[in-house]
Amino acid sequence: MIKIKHIKTTVGDVQEIRIKRGELDVTLINYGAAIYSVKMNGKELTVRPDALDDFLHAKFYYGKTIGRTGGRLIAPSYSINGISYPVKPYRGETTKLHGGPTGFSFRHFDVVKTVDEKNQSVVSMKYVSADGEEDYPGELTLWVHYIITDNNRLRIAYEATTTQDTLCSITNHIYLNLDGEGTINEHHMKVAASQYVALDENLVPYGKATVEKTPYDLRRMGSITGKLKALSETPIGGFDHTWLFDQNPGRAIIKNSDRTLQVELKTNYPAVVIFAHNVPSLDTLPARFGNGVRSALTLECEYEPGGIHFPDMNSAILKKGEKYQHYMELTFSTL
Repeated sequence: MIKIKHIKTTVGDVQEIRIKRGELDVTLINYGAAIYSVKMNGKELTVRPDALDDFLHAKFYYGKTIGRTGGRLIAPSYSINGISYPVKPYRGETTKLHGGPTGFSFRHFDVVKTVDEKNQSVVSMKYVSADGEEDYPGELTLWVHYIITDNNRLRIAYEATTTQDTLCSITNHIYLNLDGEGTINEHHMKVAASQYVALDENLVPYGKATVEKTPYDLRRMGSITGKLKALSETPIGGFDHTWLFDQNPGRAIIKNSDRTLQVELKTNYPAVVIFAHNVPSLDTLPARFGNGVRSALTLECEYEPGGIHFPDMNSAILKKGEKYQHYMELTFSTL
């Protein structure tokens, strides 16, 4: 069942789309093509500011669609077809984060389709990014499809086309806490990835590395407590890295602290960025999450951030005449 509400906010009129299907209750917002809330049997599983206006302006991208490129591009530039395009630093001294200050997270999307079908509900949103927006070449047309099924599956499918070869790596920045309160320090996790992308102290990627004998080895299901503790005194302070899936589709599983609830991730992207909210939030969060440190995990499926700068990584170049088609899928279940 889909219900739509129009709300006046500080960014103008927005649409709130609520979908109830099976045990899931999902609320979407067309500003930033965002996931505002995911509830399972009435329990809130997302972490974000409660007030809608605070959510819309949030600096930590809670639940928002990220684009044109997720993660960090490295200044001063990158090249496509021998043409250099500038990278203006944003949220970093030498990097541009999540598409820049006017990225897709802060754009109004058009709701172009809402339909309840026999076994699923579908909400589709569209945004046309102008040639030169945030210095990216070509006019990019993006469709974001949210599909909620009766078996508690939330699928986010992306389609895009461009008028000129450009960069395109779209993801969603949903923050999850399967306990619904406190920290994620006692959560359990498994990620089918034998390599990750190493970062310097400024979060700039510099190459692939093995997870073997490191805190980034998540190939077996287990508590992340010790791994996060081992990283707590490093400059980054925890997980804020890219894992490279061993197979396609890539898979990961998160379980809550008492292992009674899990979410299984499936994607046809080659990589996932996992961020464990290692620093205090720049936004106001509910009291049950304190200042936000370790309040949530976000799994951002995408191409390797900054891959255009490295010959052995995916460049994330979308060519004119090709169609970009990727998905990330979250299946929630009680154990």
